[in-house]
Amino acid sequence: MKGYLLEMLIKMVMMFLNPEMIKKVIDTILDIIEDAVAKSETTVDDAIILPMCKAIRDALGVPDDDPV
Repeated sequence: MKGYLLEMLIKMVMMFLNPEMIKKVIDTILDIIEDAVAKSETTVDDAIILPMCKAIRDALGVPDDDPV
């Protein structure tokens, strides 16, 4: 039941978001992941997770809007 309610909630939210808003949400989520990976001491996640984040950005056309 909880999964069904969550699925309905996500569908309702998606109806109100335009493509640019969705890209912003994805960018924010990927930024959180990338920051966590950058702060970790392991290098394995750098070699695996960061390229995956880049591939997601490239596939979905979500630029990394972080200030340089």
